[in-house]
Amino acid sequence: MSLKQISVTMPANLFKASKDYSEEYGYKNIQEFILDEIRKKVMAKRIARYEQIEAEMDREAKAMGKKEAIAFLEGL
Repeated sequence: MSLKQISVTMPANLFKASKDYSEEYGYKNIQEFILDEIRKKVMAKRIARYEQIEAEMDREAKAMGKKEAIAFLEGL
């Protein structure tokens, strides 16, 4: 796994609130807290997109036969 480093600038009050939160909820540091939140956001968006695709496939599968539905899926 390749790691990349970034720098984040935030207002002092948000930094303090983030630090307090990360300590209160057992994160090792603010970086770990930020990574966890980004991970949650990215995964939530992915899951929502997969659910949307699945709903579209369900609608399409009802409108076409099984062979056509498989071809549709393979074309994604």
